[in-house]
Amino acid sequence: MSDLLAKLKAGSLNSKDIPWPGNEDLLIRMRVYNDNDHLKATLATDKVITNVTMSNVERYNAELYTQLLYLVITDLDNKPIGTIADFRTLLTPEIKKILIDLLDALHEECSPDPENMTSEEFDLLLNDIKKNVEETVLSVSNIFTLRKLVLSLVLNQKK
Repeated sequence: MSDLLAKLKAGSLNSKDIPWPGNEDLLIRMRVYNDNDHLKATLATDKVITNVTMSNVERYNAELYTQLLYLVITDLDNKPIGTIADFRTLLTPEIKKILIDLLDALHEECSPDPENMTSEEFDLLLNDIKKNVEETVLSVSNIFTLRKLVLSLVLNQKK
């Protein structure tokens, strides 16, 4: 089994221990988010910003990222870092940008966008998945990867 396939199967169990930006002594755990995390973050954001308009869409998106980061960042015992209000006070714009970039990199490592994969890399992954379709496909956290995998599997069955 390839390393990528193992990461795809692990889904949101994939995590990485990293230092808090600007404080090498404070380690945090960041994990891959899933659809449920995104839904929770969206619902929490909708409670904070109830009326989204063109004039506040950037504020809405900023809050959505804050909520999502709060859900996927924990201490090393997998406990939340205080409340969302506590967490929000720790985020400067610079720290938030670094954390978002780290989360994006973790997602790309564990559930890459198929647009960023070579056709050889995708074919290798597809061949690995064919050996264990059900267990793998249900764990993929990147909807674009999942869609391309399912389409490839279905189209190959029709041949």
